[in-house]
Amino acid sequence: MKRIHYVYGVLLFSLSYYSWIWFYADRPELASWGNNIFSIIGCIAATLFLLHTYRTNGRDQGRFFLYLAFGTGSYLIAELIWMSYENIQQVAVPFPGLPDPFYMLQSFFFFMAFLHLIRKYVTKHQLIRFVFDILIVMTVAVTYSWFFLVRPSLADGQASTAENFVAFAYPMNDVVLLFCVISIYFLIEKRQTVTRPTCFSFLLIGILIQIIADTLFLYMTTIHGYENTAAIDPLFILSLLLVAISGHAGEVTMEHIRVDQEERQSLHLGRLFLPYFLVLLLFSTMLFYAQRGDALNGLMIGCGVTILLILVRQILMILSNHQLIQEIHHKADELEESKERYESLFTYHPDAVYSLDLKGQIESANPSFEKLTEHCESELIGRSYDQLLGQGTSAMADQDKMSAEQFETVFRKEGGNNVLLSVTTIPIRVRKRLVGLFGIGRDITDMRKNELKIHQLAYYDHLTKAVNRKYFEEMLHHLVEQEQSQKTIILCFIDLNDFKLVNDSFGHHIGDQLLIQVAERLRRATEIEDVVARQGGDEFTVILRHIVSEEGARTRTGRLLNQLSIPYNIEGLEVVSSPSIGVVRHQRTEPKHVVTLLKQADLAMYQAKAKGGKTVVFFDDIAEAASYRLRLESELPHAIETNQLVLYYQPQVDTITYQMVGVEGLVRWNHPKLGMISPNDFIPLAEEAGMIIRLGEWVLREGFLQAKRWEQADIALKVGLNVSMQQFHHPTFVLTLMQLLAETDVDPRRIDLEITEVSAVEDIEDTVKTMHRLKELGFTISIDDFGTGYSSLSRLVDFPIDTLKIPREFVKKINIETSGYAMISSIIHLAKSLDVAVIAEGVETLEQVNVLNRLKCTRMQGYYFGRPMRPEAIEPLLYPDQR
Repeated sequence: MKRIHYVYGVLLFSLSYYSWIWFYADRPELASWGNNIFSIIGCIAATLFLLHTYRTNGRDQGRFFLYLAFGTGSYLIAELIWMSYENIQQVAVPFPGLPDPFYMLQSFFFFMAFLHLIRKYVTKHQLIRFVFDILIVMTVAVTYSWFFLVRPSLADGQASTAENFVAFAYPMNDVVLLFCVISIYFLIEKRQTVTRPTCFSFLLIGILIQIIADTLFLYMTTIHGYENTAAIDPLFILSLLLVAISGHAGEVTMEHIRVDQEERQSLHLGRLFLPYFLVLLLFSTMLFYAQRGDALNGLMIGCGVTILLILVRQILMILSNHQLIQEIHHKADELEESKERYESLFTYHPDAVYSLDLKGQIESANPSFEKLTEHCESELIGRSYDQLLGQGTSAMADQDKMSAEQFETVFRKEGGNNVLLSVTTIPIRVRKRLVGLFGIGRDITDMRKNELKIHQLAYYDHLTKAVNRKYFEEMLHHLVEQEQSQKTIILCFIDLNDFKLVNDSFGHHIGDQLLIQVAERLRRATEIEDVVARQGGDEFTVILRHIVSEEGARTRTGRLLNQLSIPYNIEGLEVVSSPSIGVVRHQRTEPKHVVTLLKQADLAMYQAKAKGGKTVVFFDDIAEAASYRLRLESELPHAIETNQLVLYYQPQVDTITYQMVGVEGLVRWNHPKLGMISPNDFIPLAEEAGMIIRLGEWVLREGFLQAKRWEQADIALKVGLNVSMQQFHHPTFVLTLMQLLAETDVDPRRIDLEITEVSAVEDIEDTVKTMHRLKELGFTISIDDFGTGYSSLSRLVDFPIDTLKIPREFVKKINIETSGYAMISSIIHLAKSLDVAVIAEGVETLEQVNVLNRLKCTRMQGYYFGRPMRPEAIEPLLYPDQR
């Protein structure tokens, strides 16, 4: 409902009230009933309006209106008591009587409401002046009440003390309330965008009407009693209704009112000079009555007290003003310091700082900006920013939404050099109005160059300039997961054959040049959108894009093979290093994870390598075998944990006595679905997948436990256990053995550790140290597959070994007319010269046994004497006569 509708409603109600009084003026009983009923209805409406405003504004903001509602409610109680006397009991209402405390409570609650506003919104400095202004007004009010109302009553002797007190209290309270409204109206200010609240206008008018009505009522009751006060009663209700709609009709609520400490307060002459005007009025009254010769005591006392209060007020105001002046000086010093700080920040800032007006013209510029533009400040001021830096200011058009922004731009110096700038623009607002822009321009030319260098180092191989592994995987992930193209991409995994031989033969310098030329050939053999990357070492990866057919895929991968198969001319040397290429296809319609693609390409590459190299293998062509390999690789860790692995033992026999002198432990995988899996299928997988350490530890523990069982059964068998290259050279290998010895409590002399010749020569110095530590623990050591490696005979003497094992490849060629016979004979003579034992592996026929016996090799192992078997099957072979 609009404010004007409430005003019309109040006026209509008041007109109806007066119409009733006028219409029934000759019928006092009906006039009295109507008078009281209208008053009660008006009080109820005013109270309800104020309570609604309290609920609307919330507890904190609406407490002012709650106090006002208490006031109108107390007035309602007084009216009900008045109606009880006048209409129900039909007796004269006493003065003073029971209604008077409730009438005065209305003034008290109104005063509490204004005190709430004073406490909440008036500053301490304003409060001192405000209190003294109230005291001055109260003194003047008391003086006039005494002189014109109370004193005549006392002089007549007709009024009682209670009547005099009530007559004195009513106008004094009303005047204090009026001054509160006027003072708060001027003290509490709104922000610039909002006008002064309408509610105070209604409060001012309402309380002014109440003062007029109170004064007339008291005057009439003092002179004529209650008989002639009927025309005054509607004024009281009118004042209450105006107070009520002050909070209900206006759209501005108390939450919009604030004291702005930072803005300069305007000087309100009316409020400032009101106390002085009242004192002047009082003084003039005193002079007027002095000429008439009336009693001056009351007026003189009141005037004296008032002047005294004004003097005290002025002294306090002088002290307060002195404090304000000190604060102003302090604020001025702070302002000066703040200005100097700003100028220091602006002047000495290492970046180019400038300011623009709303037209985009330069208003100020610091020395860094002058250095950047090669113009002094006087030349820059007034110039167009758009013309100078080539960056427009059209964004300033939307001033309300403007905020800080960042962008990059290129500034072209007059000398021709380009400077890359990172510019930050900050809006300048004064009193919430946009007046210009600050700009900060930072030269990021060198930073961008460094970022490019860092990007090059982070994402490209420093030797070949090809994409490195990290960046390649990011690009592959993008192509696989995000690119919307439906065309096929080809992932190639390339390994250079004999690269280690090139390095060892010609040196790392030639090897590096070979890698550089390989990368160059790959770039020439691919399209511009293809990706060439170096994975590390001698491995490269290539992504071929936009493949439309099977024939296209094989043609383009064949081009890579042909390019890399051509011999390389490096510093006058002809170097040959043919590639092994594994290829996997990918289409977006058949989603695969990046890791899966890389694994499949790697498997295809190893298949190409196994075929002798210089070939291309597509994963689709070996998918079944690769799937089997991937399955074994993924299930091997679970097999180790769930004891699917078993250790079989192959007898080692002394052919002179035909007694078993030892066994070799050989691991098998008893898969629950695939059955027994050969070690040739899963041990290479374990080495490639990094699981050989776990697998080797399981073999050692199981072999130690079995040796302990045989030891406890008084079975004298030495157990040979194979140790892989990775396991032997691992830093914790010896510590692992010590822990297993402590765990199983086996005699280490019953354990023979078999180390391949290739493993022994990997790092000879480290190998010798490790072997000596093993000997100190009590183990015996065998060199497995002796003759297949590249060991130096001069260093072989340094190895503290106990046995040389002749590989099965030599035993197969043991005929006298073959080279195998000579090799075995040489190994046996070497072993005798080193005073170590010899065991021949892979013995499968009687003929081989006889030849080995003639060569004085009397310890053998192979299918002729027994296949690998469970430990339970070994014991009956030890005592053949008991079977």
